[in-house]
Amino acid sequence: MTTPVQCDKKRILLIDGYHLLHKGYYGSLKRKKILTNRDGEILNALCVFVAKMIDFSNSGKYHTVIVTFDVASKDCWRRELYPDYKATRKETPDDLKPQMQLVRKLLTAANIPWYEKESFEGDDVMGTITRVATKLGYFVEILSNDKDIYQLVSDDCVVATQKTSKCEMEYITKAEVLESFGCTPKQIPDMKALMGDSSDNIKGVCGLHYSTATKIINQYGSIERCFQNIESLDTKSRELLKKHRDRIIINKKITTIQRHIDIGRIDFRPLKINYRGFLWFVRKQRMWPFVKRIEKIMEEKNIPFTTTKKPVPHQNKNRD
Repeated sequence: MTTPVQCDKKRILLIDGYHLLHKGYYGSLKRKKILTNRDGEILNALCVFVAKMIDFSNSGKYHTVIVTFDVASKDCWRRELYPDYKATRKETPDDLKPQMQLVRKLLTAANIPWYEKESFEGDDVMGTITRVATKLGYFVEILSNDKDIYQLVSDDCVVATQKTSKCEMEYITKAEVLESFGCTPKQIPDMKALMGDSSDNIKGVCGLHYSTATKIINQYGSIERCFQNIESLDTKSRELLKKHRDRIIINKKITTIQRHIDIGRIDFRPLKINYRGFLWFVRKQRMWPFVKRIEKIMEEKNIPFTTTKKPVPHQNKNRD
């Protein structure tokens, strides 16, 4: 679906922070001129992030904008269950790592809420925020190209994805999930438990075809119910599932996004950008193309933009 889902509920934009940074980093590497700060660090990913945040916050579409991050730690609970989890992923480029820290300072300075949780991934943080937001009556739009997030899709949650900057934004609803995975959003972990996920280095059941997996999940609803009725499967499927039972159970656990982790009180108040803090940050990082843009917004909103001191965030929203 290429048009946004229409609804009367207040809309929250939930941003996969590292997705947006990675997309900005690789999408701008070929530019002739890339900004650097006074420390000589390149800011290509951060520039794209800043531009998007300005666009999103001033679009008038969203009640608030919230950003989530992974914590740069090897102590992820999924890796404890499965040490080879994401083992084939490329290392983060050295010149992107500083930008991952700067973006947190940007959001804090601009008073844009962001969240992360030690030992958990950004997906789990998004799952928790989405659960609470929809329960409170908000409509959630998740910005991410990660198909793992599709399991969060519901009547009150869509995933906004964009393959390239030249493509239109696509909105993933339950219909698109069914077409893409052959199952409902909630059943995606069941499908991945059987088929695996090469992007996360998760091995599926060797010899089990996609058509068979979709048939099993559609018939029984989940792998748990499938194992409860294992004797009713055809001989080949029954033998495969029995042989790989332990792997299937672990796959289901690590591909299921957590929705009840403790990230403290979630700030769902209407977004109120601290433009003085925003301006202070882009000036400090020598991001000159954004100075005039932010100053123009502040003039339109009658906000004084002269400040010499580092802004103090209204509330620390991101730590445990």
